Amino acid sequence: MDIKLLEDFVCLATLENFTAASRERRVTQSALSRRIKALEEWLGTGLINRGSKTFNLTPQGRVFLPEAELILRRLYNAREAANALNSDGQTEISVAAQNSIAQTLFLDWAKRLEAKLGKVYIRLTSEKLSDCIDLLNRGHVNYLFCYANGALTLPLDTNKFKYTTVGKEQLIPVTVPKPDKTPLFRLPGSIEDPLPFVAYAHDSLFGKVVNQLIQGKSHQCFLSRRYENAYSHMLKSMVKESLGLAWLPKSTITRDLEQGTLCRAGAEHWDMEFDIRLYYHHDAISTTELAVLEASMKMSEEALNKPA
Repeated sequence: MDIKLLEDFVCLATLENFTAASRERRVTQSALSRRIKALEEWLGTGLINRGSKTFNLTPQGRVFLPEAELILRRLYNAREAANALNSDGQTEISVAAQNSIAQTLFLDWAKRLEAKLGKVYIRLTSEKLSDCIDLLNRGHVNYLFCYANGALTLPLDTNKFKYTTVGKEQLIPVTVPKPDKTPLFRLPGSIEDPLPFVAYAHDSLFGKVVNQLIQGKSHQCFLSRRYENAYSHMLKSMVKESLGLAWLPKSTITRDLEQGTLCRAGAEHWDMEFDIRLYYHHDAISTTELAVLEASMKMSEEALNKPA
């Protein structure tokens, strides 16, 4: 049996739409339908309820789906083990990370892996959270670094993926200082003079959490949304041009705060706490995966024991 038939079925079952699945698999809809039919004939049972107006799997399809996912994962593990060393004798690892993490904690993690595994070749994809999650869900990367906050749930299947907390992060409100070193913009602002606000995109994790804070009843503030972007390094550049205040990851602005090019725009009760998580496949079993987890668990211990 062709492994592509299993990949077709898992993709279709995940997207629950023939058009979307055929686009993802880069085949015509009729070709995808024929391939699903070929898998059903090989199994000797139907997987898709074709008599329903909405997409759904048959009882046999629901039973087969997790088995198909497990088979694919084990095949991918076997492929990774067989190709663990590239032509230069380096271990290959694929990682997706939110942009801010890729510029900070990821660098420490990579050094730890080199110390443990020797020469490594890491394919790093740095994107916004939704894209990173998509890469992990589709099996295009082995690991995902992302921020997490108790107020929001990440769209990741806990039956497929586990995580370990490898670090902590704070979002703090910052602005440029005036010549007298006081903040150019200081929270909470006023109705008469709302503060210019450089914001994250509404659909981003940071955007959602910041919006919850500023719209909550516990901390009233008055802001005028002026600029928006999904990436913290872009917001940082705008803040440095005196375009407004923004909530930025502390790890990316520590030096700026020390040098005085940025300063706090509000007291500590405006800060927000985040975990930094490393997500990985539930059934991580290869030698490389176990080494990665061991190094990550060490970081987790250090993060949890680090004084606040």
